[in-house]
Amino acid sequence: LIFLIFLCVIKLATSQSTLVSNFCHKGGIQDPNFCLIFLGSDTRSKTTKHAHYLEGITIDLGSENVKAVTDKALSLLQREKDQKVHAALSACLQEYIMLNFDFNSIRAAFQSGTSIGEQGENARLAVSNCDQAFSEKQLPSPLANDNIN
Repeated sequence: LIFLIFLCVIKLATSQSTLVSNFCHKGGIQDPNFCLIFLGSDTRSKTTKHAHYLEGITIDLGSENVKAVTDKALSLLQREKDQKVHAALSACLQEYIMLNFDFNSIRAAFQSGTSIGEQGENARLAVSNCDQAFSEKQLPSPLANDNIN
């Protein structure tokens, strides 16, 4: 199974366009392989001819991910009985709700051609705050993998 997964990842990475590969490897991306998989999940990245459009696709995919994590956090919060976990999930939910608004600002800034640096930093901070809500209570986070993404 591991070999099959490895072959799939290699196939995905080699099937990407040069533009996507350059975008993921030369754009200051922390995890180029994740970037290749992330952009490879969207058919628009296979046909785009300019890095600017890849940035837009990345914003769209990031926004979709934030909405999914927000829904997951809300669902977990509604079922959680442990007060410590409930408090940490509540803190995460608030961060992700604000992050949804930040993605609206990120999209608007991107479309107007202005810098998204501050909004991007806000996104990193929101994820960090969510992680911290669990770590300071010495609890495992059910959103840990989502936060990594």
